Amino acid sequence: MSGLLPARVSQEAFDEVVKENMEDFEMAPDEAVQDAIKQFKSQGVTLDNLDLSVPTDEARAARSAFLDSTSLLDSCVSSDGSVDLSKSNHTKDAILAALKLVSEYCAPEFENCKIYRSLLVTNAAIYTLMNFLGVEGEGSDEILLANVRTLRILTKESMELRDAFIAHERVNKLLSKHLDNEELTGALLALIKVSCKNVENNKGYFMKSGGAKKVMAAVAAHPESAVVLGEACFCINTLCKFDDFRKEMSSAHENAKEFNLLGIVPALLKVTDFSIAIEHTKLAVAAMNATRVLAVNDEIVQSLVACGLLDRTQSSLAKHIHDPQLAAAAIGVYRNVCGNDEIKSTLCTNGSLEVMLEAMRKHTGSPMVAEHGCGTLAAMALRKPENVTHIFTCDGAAALLLAMRHHPKNVTVQRQGCLAVRNIIARNPEFKEALLELGVEKILKDAGQFQGAVDEAYAGLRDLGFEASVTKFDADTGAVVKTQMFGESKANFNKSNLASNDIDARVDENAKPANECVRF
Repeated sequence: MSGLLPARVSQEAFDEVVKENMEDFEMAPDEAVQDAIKQFKSQGVTLDNLDLSVPTDEARAARSAFLDSTSLLDSCVSSDGSVDLSKSNHTKDAILAALKLVSEYCAPEFENCKIYRSLLVTNAAIYTLMNFLGVEGEGSDEILLANVRTLRILTKESMELRDAFIAHERVNKLLSKHLDNEELTGALLALIKVSCKNVENNKGYFMKSGGAKKVMAAVAAHPESAVVLGEACFCINTLCKFDDFRKEMSSAHENAKEFNLLGIVPALLKVTDFSIAIEHTKLAVAAMNATRVLAVNDEIVQSLVACGLLDRTQSSLAKHIHDPQLAAAAIGVYRNVCGNDEIKSTLCTNGSLEVMLEAMRKHTGSPMVAEHGCGTLAAMALRKPENVTHIFTCDGAAALLLAMRHHPKNVTVQRQGCLAVRNIIARNPEFKEALLELGVEKILKDAGQFQGAVDEAYAGLRDLGFEASVTKFDADTGAVVKTQMFGESKANFNKSNLASNDIDARVDENAKPANECVRF
């Protein structure tokens, strides 16, 4: 039963019940609406596709215009799903006007836009629009572009419509067919970007139908088009990121590997070079974000670095350090390549660390700069005491704690900051006093109030020598269930292993792994 669509009624049926309440039962308008809502909900009917205000002639006219437009489009589709303009009873201008009205009514700034988006599902008009991706005949290019842009608006704003979008194979064919059309190529890539976001199934459909090759072909065909290159980077970022938490598994890792095998790394670095040359910071941000999500394993990371990623990132960050979005993107690149111990040590000595810390101090109000900065410092400090020395030499501990102070309620920032403190002090106890003078104790205790950062906060306090405790509360009553001190419960160790002088191995065992510090 869970796979069935929810029960729904038409707007006309709902309005008729409201009208009956007002005329037959002499209810006030607002009372009549609330009674109708109650009636339908008691029957298990979903009302998210309806206008639940008092019916007016204006609202009826708007709905009628919308439904007329979708009906006009539907009448252009043949029984086999094809759309041939030479066989249509409607002119190109009439079809374009219908698409424009659908776009306007479903745009976020339009009143009751959510209702009109839901109507596209209930009257199956979303499938009509997908059929229009195969439009043929005189004037089809203009209609195709308008339709692609309409679908982009719809899938961007509605998860329901995104889930319903199943035309990625057709979109791939269109990319091949119209590769020389810069405007349409950019629009198709934008549609892929939004329709795959947060929907793992759509990523699979797109990649299995050869999507990675099509994105690569678009990048190669338009090496100087900021629009096409930017949308291609956005596509890669979406396809190689796990963001559909309705699914237990993700293809993001395999997608990144496929792009890498096709040679996307040098292509993205060329995009970065182009963006720097024309001083297009938004394109540079898109390229860096796409590069970052590719760093899913050490092989790809080393490939990125071998192609000159570190120098490009450092020079871009230094030149545009005033831009918070670029700063966050550049530091995000550092964060992910820090999964490699040799590379993170290089970042601490080649000037990248100093530029990153300057960006963190300059953009204290940016949560993304703070998160990526704290995460990078955590990764740099992991198992590398010499890196910790560099961090303190550059006043990095102060920048770290400043970021945590500026985002006291951002759990991700607090967690990454606590990880950084813990990894810093694990092998460098000589910096304990310096951290305490900077106020680390209170910062860690404040961070420990959040479920998402409590383990890291109290691990940091423990390693600093404090008697830290974790308090558990009853979810319903709020009463304290249990307070446990770190080290209070005795571990059942094998006695033969109690005596050991191998402190480095024991620290490695208990240190946070790289994937706890680095967001892939």
